[in-house]
Amino acid sequence: MSILKPGTKCVIVAGCPENIGMIVEVVQHLGAFEGREDAYEIKTITGRAFHQLWSGNDLLRGYSDYAITDRYKLRPLIEPGLDAATVDAEHQLHMMEQMDAALVKLCKVAP
Repeated sequence: MSILKPGTKCVIVAGCPENIGMIVEVVQHLGAFEGREDAYEIKTITGRAFHQLWSGNDLLRGYSDYAITDRYKLRPLIEPGLDAATVDAEHQLHMMEQMDAALVKLCKVAP
């Protein structure tokens, strides 16, 4: 998978069920870190805490708006090959709307 640059907006597609579908921002690429092959530090774009967050063997709720996760759990909201710094707000909004529609269809819930 491609390396995500800091500032890239992503949707969480795997992991704790209550976090799937959240939009986050990449803070930094950590690489191999604490048993993960390709780790990233991420934060919620709203500033609200993650619904679920593992800390060792403990599942914490509403603890932090920063987390460390695996790359395979993240999907960027920009098209591959584009640099996040060159994508304007309108394009990012369009991509977020497409992701929202896909998630609604995937989860089979009303928008």
